[in-house]
Amino acid sequence: MVSVLRRPRSTARERNASIAAMDVLAALSAALAALRAGRIDDARRAGERIWRQSSDARAAGFLALLETDAGRYDSALLWNDRARQSNPSDPRFALQGARVAGLMGDHVAAFDRLAALLRDAPRTKGAWSEFATVARICDRRAEAVAVCIRAYDVEPTLVYALNALLHLISDEPPAEAAPAAVPTSARRPLSVVTCSNDDTQFAAMTASYDRALTDWPHDIVRIADATSLAEGYTRGVAVATGEIVIFSHDDVEILAADFGHRLSRRLAECDVLGVAGATRATGPAWPFAGSPFLHGSVIYPDETGYRVTVYSRNVPLARDIRVMDGVFLAMRREVALRIGWDAEACDGFHGYDVDFTLRAAQAGLRLAVASDLGVVHRSYGSFDTRWEATVSKLVARHPELNGERSKETGFVARSVPDAAHAMALVDNWARMGKASFP
Repeated sequence: MVSVLRRPRSTARERNASIAAMDVLAALSAALAALRAGRIDDARRAGERIWRQSSDARAAGFLALLETDAGRYDSALLWNDRARQSNPSDPRFALQGARVAGLMGDHVAAFDRLAALLRDAPRTKGAWSEFATVARICDRRAEAVAVCIRAYDVEPTLVYALNALLHLISDEPPAEAAPAAVPTSARRPLSVVTCSNDDTQFAAMTASYDRALTDWPHDIVRIADATSLAEGYTRGVAVATGEIVIFSHDDVEILAADFGHRLSRRLAECDVLGVAGATRATGPAWPFAGSPFLHGSVIYPDETGYRVTVYSRNVPLARDIRVMDGVFLAMRREVALRIGWDAEACDGFHGYDVDFTLRAAQAGLRLAVASDLGVVHRSYGSFDTRWEATVSKLVARHPELNGERSKETGFVARSVPDAAHAMALVDNWARMGKASFP
């Protein structure tokens, strides 16, 4: 027996509506072609005809665009209002109206329109950066910050909101006094261990740590002939004298003048401390976890200053980290010796950080990343052929790292002119933590 599934025939009204929609689209395409050809009057007449015949929101939006280009902003807003009334669910028309208001110089109206849009349609591309700009112009940063926080906390993959928030934060030094320093008697000696075969780079790194730790007992251990970072760090920690050991790349700069005090306070809350990492281990590199699992802050050199990069609003300390970036890792010496660096599995200059921190997490240690240490990394790193050679060994040892790379990159950045502004931004950002906004 053969059965035939017969679909219900469309009604004449449905067929006519479909044809009408096709006709509107074709007419709009013709009007747009006229505009591109420079036949402005023909384009306007076509748009008006489409609107009279269909009241289609796209026709009104098209006419609002024409009026905006002509500098007739009042008329543009009238057409935009018609478009939004005809199709209130399309965020493009709300964004268009906000932009026209901004061109008119009415930044308060632009702000209100954008705020309403982003509350209803937070994933509207392009609206967040304009929202932050308008908020600064009309001095409504506090309201804008609240909108950003509300949207991002509801949807932590919304990097547009996180980026707008970062650009709304002041990069001027705060007026309040700095936190109290750690008493001299409580300052545990530090050892900085680095693998470096570059004299110039090592000298710059040493000078930076010496400035940052000028009031803190410390020494710097250099391994100049390491065959791998794991091998070099194993030798370095064996001769380190500090109770606290920092494993650092040699292209690091420290901007925080009270670095030792900050580090001591953060280490009191964890066993292994870094500056960037993820609360989920899904791949052979920590950023593979993607948003909302990435946390921390790293500063990079910019063409004219510095670029402050942040990964989440979990500041100044993000806990429950599983894998970290090896640019900077600090811990008690006993922790480093207990976990150990595996030079057999990580026999190059990649993967050592993911291996060490993941084993530390598996051992039940408390891993965290701080966003207020002011650590600058002078290179971005790359997933090159040498990194790929390490992947198979890393995944063989840790099967959970054989996952897919997330498509949610989850980081945002802001450029500032100098070190003072970079640290001010870092500190002001650290005050925007979730604890401040329940």
